[in-house]
Amino acid sequence: MKKLILLGAMSLLVMSCGEKESKNKEITIWTQASAEHPEGKMFQTRAEEYNKSFPDKLPIKIQNFTRAGAGSGYMDKLNAAITASDAPDIFTLDGPDIASYATAGVIKQLDNVMNEEFLSGFTKAIKEQGTIDNKFYGIGYQDSGVIILYNEEIIEMLPQDVKSLIPMTPEADWTWDDFYKISLAVKELKSNPEFKETETIKKLELPVSFALGDIVKGGYEIAMYYLAPIIWTNNSNVVSEDGLTTDGYLNNPKTIEALQVFGKFFRDDLGGVVESEKAFHNGKAALAVAGSWYIPDLTNNYPELKYRALKYPKISKEFTGNYTPSGSWAFVVNGALKNDDFKTKEVLEALEWMTNDDSVKVYYNANNSIPVRASMIDIIDTNTPNQNFNEAWTALKNEVKNTNKARPNSPIYPYISETFAKDIISKIAREKTADFEMIKKYTDEAIIKIDREAKKYRK
Repeated sequence: MKKLILLGAMSLLVMSCGEKESKNKEITIWTQASAEHPEGKMFQTRAEEYNKSFPDKLPIKIQNFTRAGAGSGYMDKLNAAITASDAPDIFTLDGPDIASYATAGVIKQLDNVMNEEFLSGFTKAIKEQGTIDNKFYGIGYQDSGVIILYNEEIIEMLPQDVKSLIPMTPEADWTWDDFYKISLAVKELKSNPEFKETETIKKLELPVSFALGDIVKGGYEIAMYYLAPIIWTNNSNVVSEDGLTTDGYLNNPKTIEALQVFGKFFRDDLGGVVESEKAFHNGKAALAVAGSWYIPDLTNNYPELKYRALKYPKISKEFTGNYTPSGSWAFVVNGALKNDDFKTKEVLEALEWMTNDDSVKVYYNANNSIPVRASMIDIIDTNTPNQNFNEAWTALKNEVKNTNKARPNSPIYPYISETFAKDIISKIAREKTADFEMIKKYTDEAIIKIDREAKKYRK
């Protein structure tokens, strides 16, 4: 895989990088966001403010790249630079990829060289995302989340006993079983004489959007990001704590039971492997497992859609751990920079600037991204005239404060993620199965593939 770097090769590169003294008179930062994207612009804004505020320090130079597909274009350029011993001082990595670069030794440990009080100010999930083997390597500059959205007009057509399954507030707990029963009732509207001829129901193509079409397009990460929490809330996981063993985890009976919950939606034609573009946005899906990025899109481009928001469900209301999806791209530092170098000190100061409270506020305003500093979460205004917006962000704020959890840390995470999407989730959805033995067969086959990769990393 393009994103996964061989440990041995990368370790050798670090040694060659360390021998090469930087002669740059600036701090270089590479990001995966194009210069025209709001994300690219916000980085540039903060860099320019830093350079004006500290004219006596090394200036920050931002280099933004247009991200191809799931990030492969940017990653190709980054890995080529590392190979040539010409990596930037600071660069961005997707959260789950931090482990492979940390294991390879190409990024710098930060908790032993940065201000402890500053680092303690990040949210729990962001600290968890950047921590590998109890050492901190990556500072997320924004976060994301997942909630459930539903089309208010369609849900109002359901019988009262079904509507009563919907939580009263966006912070309230509810279950996947409730979600399933509501979805099943939505499907029945297609044959209900009272509603089936309405334009709203005639347009409806499926009860729930899971965005699995992204997998077909190569966006494998959506499966782990959206669906691993089902497994977590059944007291299981996909991989061991060291990130190298999936046997006993991915095929654990508790994991299979959780995947059966997902499988029921496809067995009963409540979700589709392929969906219309923006199915929920366009009224073709009644409910959606929705990333936080849905909210600005709906607000700006679909103002007529009346929707409501709910917290991400659990398998059991009794589950008390962290479980809601979290994670985003993060800043890391070139591992070739020596701790006692003058430039390293300035690089770390620049990194702190790019992730401090003021930067987090800029990033939220520019990109509608969830703040990563605990003290800044409440800058999200949930008292606007737009009640749909308010409710969605109320749910997201509750999650980021209380239940957000980082995806698994593993040096082979990209391989695990892709295999999970292609060989388990896609097969369950495509074959429309919730059968325990069939799903276990998928997980056992996936484990064999993953284990071949994991052997390269086991000591």
